[in-house]
Amino acid sequence: MRDFLCPLKVYNLKTKPKLLSVSLICTLVTSYFLLNNETMRQSLLLLGLIILLGCNTKNPVQENSNNESSTGTNPYELNFLNEIKQKTPPFDLDLSLDQISPSLFTLTATLVLADGDYVISPNTSQDFLGVFDFSILDTAKLKLVGELIAFPPPQSFLVPFDDQPVLSYVGSTRISRSVEILSNADFEGYGEIFFVHEPSCYPYIVSFVISRKLGNVFVTKLGTEIYNY
Repeated sequence: MRDFLCPLKVYNLKTKPKLLSVSLICTLVTSYFLLNNETMRQSLLLLGLIILLGCNTKNPVQENSNNESSTGTNPYELNFLNEIKQKTPPFDLDLSLDQISPSLFTLTATLVLADGDYVISPNTSQDFLGVFDFSILDTAKLKLVGELIAFPPPQSFLVPFDDQPVLSYVGSTRISRSVEILSNADFEGYGEIFFVHEPSCYPYIVSFVISRKLGNVFVTKLGTEIYNY
């Protein structure tokens, strides 16, 4: 209703004086032909010219900026909500590294989800794009070995976007993958963990670096952000 009332107020302010002036001119013209006195006719003619000139003079109407309204969502509000999601993701994920041999380590991600939330396991039978996934970016220094192991194992249940049960991680889950070190010197090798958090349907990237310094090998979590396709 607000979008329609505000323009009408401005329209009435602009047109009301013109309508009144036209009404006065019509009255004067009628009186001009009814009068027999030439002096009175000239006076009416002069008055009519003055009114006519007044109609043509622009009388600017100051439009109130409050009349402007927006039916769309404020971009600032959307950006603010996105920043909250990026800075405080709806899950916890910690990383640890355990040595198996001089060149083989187990990289473990401990994923903690709130009640009702879940992440789809890569072991589900469906071909989904948003499953949990480890990846190594510096393949000259590091290599993933073997299969992904999760404890406790993923649960199978129905989800809104599929008619078959889906294997998913819920609650707190330790998800591990073996990593082989390919360099004998000190190094830094970068990697990522990708998954879609459900039911928010937001894709996340957790970046990390595996380093060796003075013979010590360790993993450092670098950050978590929403993935932009």
